Amino acid sequence: MMDSKVRGKVLASLQPGTIDIWVAYGYGANDGGGVRRLQVREVPPDCRMPNTYVWVILKGVEVAGLEKMTAEEARTHRWE
Repeated sequence: MMDSKVRGKVLASLQPGTIDIWVAYGYGANDGGGVRRLQVREVPPDCRMPNTYVWVILKGVEVAGLEKMTAEEARTHRWE
């Protein structure tokens, strides 16, 4: 399977031990994307703060990893 890299935004989660990520927001109709709930241990420490812009690495439809966007990437790739 081919890896793909899409933008994401960290959301808060009320379920203990989890973090919600808005994956592929801004793609498609009605802002596109969808929310994925990940275990905290799967999310790098620098990507855990709500409203952090991240790159979501996907293997097929599964989240394989997260990378924090640089400040410049966040300015040019964010979606309000």
